This record gives sequence, C-alpha cells and structure tokens, in this order.
Amino acid sequence: ESDSIVNSASTAIIATRIDKSVYDEVLEIGPLKNGIMQYHETAKILSVRANALNDVNGNERTDLQFSTTQKSVVVACAGTTDLPVAEEAALTLSLSGIQVTRVYDCGVAGLHRILTALPKLRDPSVGCVLVCAGMDGALPSVVGGLVDVPVVAIPTSVGYGVSLGGISALLTMLNSCSPGVGVVNVDNGFGGAVWAMKCLR
Repeated sequence: ESDSIVNSASTAIIATRIDKSVYDEVLEIGPLKNGIMQYHETAKILSVRANALNDVNGNERTDLQFSTTQKSVVVACAGTTDLPVAEEAALTLSLSGIQVTRVYDCGVAGLHRILTALPKLRDPSVGCVLVCAGMDGALPSVVGGLVDVPVVAIPTSVGYGVSLGGISALLTMLNSCSPGVGVVNVDNGFGGAVWAMKCLR
C-alpha cells in the first residue's frame, strides 16, 4: 500500500516560457482529458492540475494528505520590470505547494522600501528568500545582510546602458559580500525556485 502523504511538488505539472500565442494554439487542440490547464501570462507558465488529484465528484481527494511542514519563501523583486522573472519563481513555488510571500518594487533606489518589508523577510516561518534584480543587481546583497536564511539571487536582463542583458547584475551578485547568497543564471526564475525548494529540505 502506498504512502498517503504526498509531496505537493510531485503533483505539479509546469511548462515555462510559454508565449500567449503558443497557449492559444494549445487551446485550439481541445480540452485536456485528464487535467485542468491554466495559463499565467505574466510568468509565461502553463500549469496543469491532474484529475487524479480529485475524486469522482470533482472535489479534492480526502485520502491524500499533502505535506505542510515546509517553511515559506519570500520572493522579492527590485522593480516592476523584474516581475516576469519574479512571478515565474513565485508561481513555480506556489504550484509546488509552498507558501509564497511577494515583496515587489523594493529596490535599492528607494532603500526604505526593503526596510519596510523587514517583518515579512524576517518572519519565523520564512526558510528562504529569492531576490530578483536587474540594473546593478545590488538588492540580494542588501537582503543577505538583513536575514539569517539562504538568499537566492536571480539577475534579470533589464536595465539601461551597459547592463549587458543582465551580465552586470549577474557579476554584482557573484561578487556579493553578504554570506549566504547564491546566484542562478540570468532570468532563471524557475531554477531559483527549485533551488529554494531544496534549501527548505
């Protein structure tokens, strides 16, 4: 007999980097037979909830217990142009059963904004913080100096002048003087989310 306690991440069906035009083409094929499809336009994520998670009446099955012992994750982003990457990370986490707190538009250009968010960042339920930033990519270092949990830094490809498609932010994050800050590749919200999940374990 199989264990009735299910890791929510094992039930997540996620496709990333799906343009709206691709989603529209998928819709034309017809409805899914074994699941419910949903498109998240800002994150460009296509998710599917399998019918097997519901009983014959369409209600959530009562014989499955989803693990609820994991800590939550804060997803922060410096500016609104970082939202697609931040939402890719946040949705990957929430679709995998992890509670997410969003702290958006809190970049170092207005440092008081991240200080205002300190109660959320330092909440005892938080096990990891993801920080998305372009431009100079300084926000993860600031957050890393304010929290005592792992920080996952995600450079984004937005910015002016010699931002070099996110390379400037990436180099800043790699050179962070705050201990406990790790970095994923440019615009890799999905990879940052998976890393955060592993941090929680």
